[in-house]
Amino acid sequence: MTRPTTESGVPLSQDEQRRRNHPLRRWGAVFVLIILFLGSWVGQFFMQLSEFSSVQAQHGQPFAWAEFWPNFLASTFENWQSEWLQLVFQAILLLGAKHLIFKVDAEDMERLEAKVDLINDRLEKHGED
Repeated sequence: MTRPTTESGVPLSQDEQRRRNHPLRRWGAVFVLIILFLGSWVGQFFMQLSEFSSVQAQHGQPFAWAEFWPNFLASTFENWQSEWLQLVFQAILLLGAKHLIFKVDAEDMERLEAKVDLINDRLEKHGED
């Protein structure tokens, strides 16, 4: 098994390998989306809780969790259907496209590196003569 190297061919230290493969570095965008999702959901919960309790108070009715949850879940699913599911779907498509796009870039880079290596070898041979 070959050891990972930098662009210049220097082997990476184990610390550098761990840093490059750290989950936050590899999946940071996914973690940010999850945090934004959960934050917006908690915000929706408290805003809807406030609205629901004020409507109940205006009608002279006591607050009842059994009446709140169906309203909250209905609003949540409407929100997910119209916004969040679209966002997640777009993120999945972009991640898939990223792999295709960067695979081509990596192949092009490998071709260029092979050409540079060939030029270096020729220059070294010419320098020896």
